[in-house]
Order: sequence, then structure tokens, then C-alpha cells
Amino acid sequence: TTTLNKRNKQERQIQLLQKKLVIHCLPKTASTTLRKACKGVIDKQCEDAQLPQRQDPYGYRDAKDFYHAVNVCRDVNHFCVQGGDINMNVINYDNTDGYDEDASNKNDANTMDPHHFVHLVPFRNFNDWAASALKQIYVIDGNCDRIREGLEQCLGYRELYMELYPKAVLSLLIGMAFRGNGMNDDESVWRQHEHHIVLYNYKDTDTIVTELSNFFDIEPMPQTDQKFKEVRDEGTCPNDVLERFHECHDETMKNMDAIRNFESENKRRRKDMVKMKQIISRARKRERGELD
Repeated sequence: TTTLNKRNKQERQIQLLQKKLVIHCLPKTASTTLRKACKGVIDKQCEDAQLPQRQDPYGYRDAKDFYHAVNVCRDVNHFCVQGGDINMNVINYDNTDGYDEDASNKNDANTMDPHHFVHLVPFRNFNDWAASALKQIYVIDGNCDRIREGLEQCLGYRELYMELYPKAVLSLLIGMAFRGNGMNDDESVWRQHEHHIVLYNYKDTDTIVTELSNFFDIEPMPQTDQKFKEVRDEGTCPNDVLERFHECHDETMKNMDAIRNFESENKRRRKDMVKMKQIISRARKRERGELD
């Protein structure tokens, strides 16, 4: 990526591209506020497109839907996507496989005008993030049995997945950028669009989104100053559960680098997900008295 302060000829050309802010939402970093704000903007400003109504903003969980939303919602400048999902490869997304030229839902990513996407990734202190995620699990489950059992194998649960920590998401996005640079096809999505990644303190979400919008001369997104989940039930998991999380992941967090091998990383994540689903299934059976 290049600097946000445009100086040379190539960078001045980037400056002419239409700007879109892409907010990568992550648990315990004001994600509820941002999802609601993004959904409100798309529902109001892109009503004529008659996009399917979903709980999350359209395009939040699917890269193809994301590019479709960008293509048809020309007046929308802020989009929210699910951060940490290896399949939300919005930086170098390409869906030419099985592409039907006659289909009505044609591949927007490969046909739309070039854009300048500015990706916003929140930052939060590792221990604070983990402690907040652990409290949320306790509030929802009423106990810590499932996360405790999962951490015996260093597995994630609900909000407390290592892959959802901001540094892990930053590594994923940088890996996508490296992957895009390796593409030789001049017609690929990566070659059409320009991307920047901005890391910001989640506590300053409202200020950062507003000031960055002003920097690019686009209308700020409303409702980013709303607060959700500030008041939660008392109690959390015992300290040994948080300590176990750190035992599992501190070294990983310290040594984390850009993800280069997406195939093996995707395979590892799917394997871990199967294991965690098995743990949850056993826990449900115990809760119903079907297991000792």
C-alpha cells in the first residue's frame, strides 16, 4: 500500500478513485455499534436496490455480496464486514470460477469501476480484549464450562477465538495483500482496486470514523457514537480460565506475522471448528442429562 498523503503521479491517480471505508468488525471493539450504523446507512441510502433484508448489513458475511453492495449502492461510503473470517477476502477477492455472463447476479467485483478501499481495523490491548470476551461468554452461558473445556485443547469459543483478535485480523489482511501482489493477471480484482489498511484504537471509534471520512471528503456515518453492552450482568469466569487462554496464545500473539499459506490456514481453522462443535455437542448432552 501507499501512504494516505498522496504525492507522486501514481498516488495522485489513486486520489481520484472513489473512496469506500471498509470497517472490519470484531468482538469487544464496538462492533455492535458499527454493525447497526452500517445497516442503517445501507437500508436508508440503498433502498432502491431492494437488497435482501438480513440481521447484519448486506455484504457483512459474504465477499460476493459485499462487492455487489458496493456496486449497486453508489451513495453508500461506509461498509461493515465480518473481521477475522478467512473467506471474507475482500482485498483480493476473485470469483471468476463458474461465472455466468448471462446471470443477473454477475460478478460485481470484476465488472465494477476501480475503487480506493480504506480498511479500518480496531486495536485493543490483548489482555483487556480477552477478559471482556470471557465476561461476555459468562453473561451468555451463565457458566464457563464450554470455554474451559475448549481451552484444554487451546480452542476458541464464541467471542474468544484467537483468530478474532485484532492483530490476528491485521495479519490476515496483510497476508491477503501479499497474496494479491503475487497475482499475475492484470485483470484481477487486486489490480483494479487500491487498498489501504488503517489500525485505530477502538475507544476512538466515533472520532476516527468521522475524521477519516472528513479526510476523504465523504459524509461521516451517523450513529457511530452509540454505546451498546456497556452495562452487563455481574460476574465472569475464574482467573484460571483467562490464564489458560494466555498460556495457549501469548506466544502466538507475540510472533504473529502475515498469513502466507491460506490453504493450510483454512484447513487448520476448519479442523479446530469441528473439534469445538464436538465439545459443544457433548456439553449440550450433559446439560440434558444424556451424559454422565
